[in-house]
This record gives sequence, C-alpha cells and structure tokens, in this order.
Amino acid sequence: MKKNLINYLLLVPFIVSSVACRQVSKLNNGAYMGPFYTVGNVYMTPEGLQPQIRRVAMLPLVPSRGDRSAERGIQFMQPVLTQEFSRNRIFEMVTIPPDRLQRMFGRRAIYADEPLPHDFLSKLKQETGCQAVLFTELTTFRPYPPVAVGWKLHLFDLDSEELIWAVDEVFDGGHRAVANSLRRFIRKTHSTHNSASVEILVLDSPREMARFSIAELIPTLLKKNPKVAVNPAESNNSQRVSGEPDIVGPKPAPAVDSPPEESKNPAPIDPDSGAI
Repeated sequence: MKKNLINYLLLVPFIVSSVACRQVSKLNNGAYMGPFYTVGNVYMTPEGLQPQIRRVAMLPLVPSRGDRSAERGIQFMQPVLTQEFSRNRIFEMVTIPPDRLQRMFGRRAIYADEPLPHDFLSKLKQETGCQAVLFTELTTFRPYPPVAVGWKLHLFDLDSEELIWAVDEVFDGGHRAVANSLRRFIRKTHSTHNSASVEILVLDSPREMARFSIAELIPTLLKKNPKVAVNPAESNNSQRVSGEPDIVGPKPAPAVDSPPEESKNPAPIDPDSGAI
C-alpha cells in the first residue's frame, strides 16, 4: 500500500506537467484562440426564411464567367454543395441536374443575373413542387495550398418572385482567420486520434474547405435581419427577366427574353427595389 502511494506521488508532477503543457499549447493554437472568420457579405430579407419554404430547387452549379479554374472545379464542388445543403435539413433539396434543366428549358445552366427562360418560375414550381429556387455559382476554386473556395448563392421565392437570401463569399486558406476557423471545424468534425496528421491532410483539401465554407454560410439562412456588409452580396433583389442590375427608384416593368446588358460591377443588393 505504501509503495503504491509513493508511486502515485511520483507520478503527480508528470500528470500536472502534461496537463499544463496541453493548456499552453492551446494558447498558441489558432484553432482554439482565433481570430476566427465571420461571414459578412450576405443579405437576408427582413422577414427571414418563412415556414412555407419547405422544398427548394437547386439549379446546377455554374462557374464564374471566364474563370477557367472555377470551370474545372464544378465537377468536384457540385456534389459537396448538394450533400451539405441536404445534410443540414433546413428544407428539402430537389437537385436539378443539367440534363433535366436542358429538357425543361433548353439550357444546361442559368446564372442569377441573366434573363430567365419564358415561364421559368411557374414551370419550375409546377414540375418540382418547390416553393423556392437556389441559384448557385462557384466564383473561386484554388485546389492547391493555400486552398480557396468562393460561392455566390441566391435564394428566390417562387411565389412572390422576391429575393430571400444572397451571399457572396470567398474562403481563402491563406488568411489567418479562415485557416483558424477551418482548423476548428476539423477538430470538431474529425476524430481526435492522430489529429495532427489529419489536420495537415485536411487543410490542403478543397473538399474540406468547401464543407467548412458551406457550414459557415448555411446558418445565415436562419438569422433574421442580419447586418448587411458595407459591400453586400452582389445581386438583384428579385430575379428580373431583363437581367439588368437593380436600380434604386421606381420598379421597372418586366421584359421577357430581352438581351442582358454587360456589367462588370453589378449593383449591390437593394432590398426595396426590383421585381421580376
């Protein structure tokens, strides 16, 4: 008994030292102490996500115009985007693949800021039974370290034809706050065993960056009246058929299938203007 007590007393300093070392290491670990990244370039309708939005049609992911890297990333990012939205179960997702979109409207991809096909909204609602449609665009794709992924997402109500939610964010692993947040995400979602080796592998994974980024974006759907950033997500506040950016002032009349106008700097979100 006495021998066991002596052995225990001898082990106490090592146990205390080990715990202290772990605590000190956390103080030097950005995954614990930050700074962390906060999504800011987002718009949400003042009413928030309404309970009648139960099914959402997700259009095919499109690459940012003229971005070859984003074009190459579509095949890798589309499955992640679909899986993560379905996993969160905010609403039921109805994925519209390019082939189905082609059969329905004669087009394999549609951007949120371009003219819509004739009777697009009504036909989409009838064919899918959805209450809203999600336009998805991959704006940045850098698969090599530091990895980066950018999303531009727009959610429109199929009944009111108004914008519900829009976000335009780039998650760049080269920025300290993003890297810290990604490490924290890894710590929470992956096994703690061999965590150091797992972190090294996952930090350089475009798929994990995509999973992390979508996990950061989706909660903004559940917030009411979030603050709009100084440079809010670029979008119209409704999916207008003319394809022109919204202009503050009287609502323009709809124009079916009129040619889109080129604009390098679309107008920022204006929640009080625009109609389909």
